[in-house]
Amino acid sequence: MPRRDLATECSTPGSWAWESSLLICGADLTYRYALPEDIPAPPAGGYTTRPEWFPPLTNIFSVQDPPACPLTGRVTFTSPVIAPEDLSPIIPQGMMIREHVTPIDHGYIGVRPLAKARAARTEDDFVPVRTPADGVIIEVSTVGGPTYIRVVIAHGCGTYSIYMVLNRLSGKLAHLHDELMARGYLQVSLPILAGDEFGRQRDNPIDFSVHDEAAWLPGFLGPFSYVTMETWKPYTVDPWPYFSPDLAAVYTAQMQRVAEPRWGRIDLDVAGSASGNWFLDGTMGYAGHSVERYRTARETVHTGMVEGKTTYAHGHLALAPHWVQPSKWVFSTGAFASAAGDARQFLLDVAPGQPAPDALTPASGPVLYHLRELSFDAPQVNEATLPINYGVLGGMTRGYVAVQVQEGEILHVEVFPNVSTPPAFTAFGAGHRVYRR
Repeated sequence: MPRRDLATECSTPGSWAWESSLLICGADLTYRYALPEDIPAPPAGGYTTRPEWFPPLTNIFSVQDPPACPLTGRVTFTSPVIAPEDLSPIIPQGMMIREHVTPIDHGYIGVRPLAKARAARTEDDFVPVRTPADGVIIEVSTVGGPTYIRVVIAHGCGTYSIYMVLNRLSGKLAHLHDELMARGYLQVSLPILAGDEFGRQRDNPIDFSVHDEAAWLPGFLGPFSYVTMETWKPYTVDPWPYFSPDLAAVYTAQMQRVAEPRWGRIDLDVAGSASGNWFLDGTMGYAGHSVERYRTARETVHTGMVEGKTTYAHGHLALAPHWVQPSKWVFSTGAFASAAGDARQFLLDVAPGQPAPDALTPASGPVLYHLRELSFDAPQVNEATLPINYGVLGGMTRGYVAVQVQEGEILHVEVFPNVSTPPAFTAFGAGHRVYRR
């Protein structure tokens, strides 16, 4: 798929291009943003492979000259990202927390220093972060502060690894510290070998994910919702099969989740049900801007803050299994008590006789669920200090939510925040919201 700029000339109406979001050649022979009505109807049950209009990973990561594929035809990770002796429990992918309303597309590799109180940690507590396989570092950027660094590595065969909230650069990347602090984003091309150190970690788990251009997650029924932001999501894979078996066993043993798959899942859309990810009707999906903003755009629409909202996630919604205990359901919303955005997560208390979200269908009609605080059966400092296979409990009542599935992958939702008794719900009111995939 070619990379083009918005509003530049094109020759074939309906042809696709990429400029940090999906473009389409319009009737006036210039590129404009692709809109929901431009996307072909999906096959029954969703896409099992990448649709031709969805950008490949090489476009998404702006790779000009990707590394060669190994002779084996696949990438094998032979070096630990964090040394086994420096590991602590690993949070699986799929967590929902604060503005991460939909299940997160990376896990969090815990590090040994987290067992210490923050005030007791010293310089000697930093542990090395190493690349798991040969590759080329293609991006180094900051994501919120000088100790919140993102690194992207291309490994060949269309395989990429991403590391975020890296505390500091070191080793192969130490020389870039000052330039990164000054500019915030560096597009680079730095060869790196398996086992080479490129960072140091101490004060939080390291966000880790692997993405493969040959993979596709079929549990995203509306992949168009991700072309505006975090477009790599459908290419997210379980990293452990990419590791040599001995390393995979070491890492898997540290997973908080013991249910299969141990790494967790993020593509949880179930056709015709309430399960999975949803986006407010009239928005373009993940970035949170309105469809009309893209329809009339003559300049690039940047991600980040949305006018009139407190968060890009104001229109996000997920009804999904808990990432560690998938028998429990989580209601995660970007707008709990305020349509402007106040992201919250709760235990969705499925009462006896009520359908769980994956069994809630149009035939079910509206169902009123009890929302409770998420609590756990183990003491914690933060999520990273919870033990393997911790239990999920329901805490204080935080309100109720009415949910109804409509035909055509449409969801009606009305939240009753901060009430302690069930409301006398008979029909959706004027304040209810409509979501689509």
